[in-house]
Amino acid sequence: MTQEGSSERDRRTAGHCDALLKRRAAPADLSADFERFGERLAGTLRPALAAACSDPALQLRSLGVRSVTRAELGEACGPIAANSLHRFGADERQLLLSLEARALLEQLDRTFGGTGIVEHKLPAELPTSAELLARRLEKQILAAIAAQLPEVDFQPGERGSDAARLCPFEAQAQLSLLELEVGDTRPWRIGVALETEALAALLPRNTPRRATQPRKAEAHEAPFAGLPLTASATLVDMEVPLHRLADLQPGDVLPIMVARNVPLRIGDIVLARGSIGEVDDQVALQITQTFSGKENQ
Repeated sequence: MTQEGSSERDRRTAGHCDALLKRRAAPADLSADFERFGERLAGTLRPALAAACSDPALQLRSLGVRSVTRAELGEACGPIAANSLHRFGADERQLLLSLEARALLEQLDRTFGGTGIVEHKLPAELPTSAELLARRLEKQILAAIAAQLPEVDFQPGERGSDAARLCPFEAQAQLSLLELEVGDTRPWRIGVALETEALAALLPRNTPRRATQPRKAEAHEAPFAGLPLTASATLVDMEVPLHRLADLQPGDVLPIMVARNVPLRIGDIVLARGSIGEVDDQVALQITQTFSGKENQ
């Protein structure tokens, strides 16, 4: 027997844990969830954006989500735009927010009394006034996003007018681009982009809710607590012959026996029983027994 054979026989087989042996599950497709998020975002953002643009009738709608590469994202944003990065999540994922440069310049032109139409070639860099307007609009957009995603905290990152240069994503990464279209006459777009695999960190988790048995409402809870009910307590219940009733005259005295245990009813249901007494010169009923049958101590 050789030494090599002995060592081969004594070699132990590695025992990996189940977590390492399990095949990694494919990431869930959240594109439909991102689509619905875009529709909700458009509805939330429209009033704020209309006020910022001084246009109460401003139209805003979601154009949906499309899968793009880094190069295609740069083309969609254009050679010049107001681009900003925002970090979120424990892994500090990046979200790119892009505002069309021409729309910013046209908004500034309207503000200073112009026609609001910019036909000339765009500058290589956004002027300071356009950059300030972009920051103002970004604040409105991020507030609308935060309203839809209250559990996500965004931290501001780098800014730049060239999306292709600013884009932090790998060239081969799959990206999801959500586009919102603003206005009808001269529409412009807002872009929200991030890595597709980062959607799980952005969108709220839809955890299944455990079915619960319906609980009966108590008498002291709405909507029953304030419901008015008519209760009656019959103090005297006696038999009188018909001829005696026929001969009744003012001043006649009828001997009666007041019940010691007067029932308190609502309709035909006896809720409690009690004895007759007096409180503040008024007849009162002291409850001695409730419908549950428990005697007062």
